[in-house]
Amino acid sequence: MFIGNKYKMRADVLTVIIMELAFIPLILYFKVRFITSTLLFFAVPALFLLIRKPKQLKRLGASLAAGMIVAFIVDFLAELNGAWSWAPVGQLIFPHKLFGLIPIDVLIWYFFWLLLTIVYYEHFFEHEISKKVSLTFKRILSAFILLLVAVIAIFYIDPAILTFKYAYFYIGLVGALPFLYAIIKKPRLAGKLVKAGIFNIFVFLSFELTALTLDQWRFPGEYIGNVQLLGLQFPLEEFVFWILLGTPIILSYYELFIDDKK
Repeated sequence: MFIGNKYKMRADVLTVIIMELAFIPLILYFKVRFITSTLLFFAVPALFLLIRKPKQLKRLGASLAAGMIVAFIVDFLAELNGAWSWAPVGQLIFPHKLFGLIPIDVLIWYFFWLLLTIVYYEHFFEHEISKKVSLTFKRILSAFILLLVAVIAIFYIDPAILTFKYAYFYIGLVGALPFLYAIIKKPRLAGKLVKAGIFNIFVFLSFELTALTLDQWRFPGEYIGNVQLLGLQFPLEEFVFWILLGTPIILSYYELFIDDKK
C-alpha cells in the first residue's frame, strides 16, 4: 500500500508539473486575460488534486474563509498605497472595483491561489485523517473580521492613516510574522513548510513572468529593490514575500491557526 501511494504521489506531482509547463506557452500565445491565467495556473491543478485524493473539507473551508479575509485586507492596503496594481479594465471580466480599489477578478485569483496552496500541501505533505479544526480558529477568525472592519472604517474616516511608504515591504513583513514565529519556536514545522513551498516557487515565478509580459499587473510603488529576469522587472519584495516565501507564509497560518501545529 505504501509503495502504491508513493508511486501515485509521484504520478500526481509529475502530472501537475506537465500541466503548468503546458499552460505557459498557451497563455502567452493566446494572450489570455488575467482570469484565464488564474484558472489555468491555479484552479485546474487544484481541482485535479481534489479529485485524486479526498481532502479535509472542514479545514479547507476554514482556511479559505480566513484566508480570503486576510487577502482582502492585504490587497486593500496594497492597492491604496500603490504597492501593486492589477490588470487594466480591458483585461478584467468584472470591471467593478470594491471600494474603488479591488477588482472582483482579483478576489477570484486569491481564492484559487489559496485553494491550490492548501490542497497541494494536504495532498503531498499531510497524511493524518483527523477532520478537526483547531480550537484557535474561531478566535483568529473573529480577530481577522474585526481587523477588516477597522480598516474599512478608518478608510472612510481618514484614509491618510492607512497610507505609508514602502507598503509592500511592511505589509509583507507583518504578514510573515506567523512564519517567523514558526522558524524560531517550531523549526521542524518551518522546515516542512519551506519544503512544501519549493514546487510553488516554479508556479509563482511562471505566473509572475507571464503576468508581466501580458500586462496583467504592475508595480507602481516604492520598493527596497528590484529583480531583473528575462528582460522583466519586479520588486524584490515580490520575489521574497510571494515567490519564495508565499507558500510557507500561507501554510504557517494554516498550521498555527487551523491545523495541529505539526
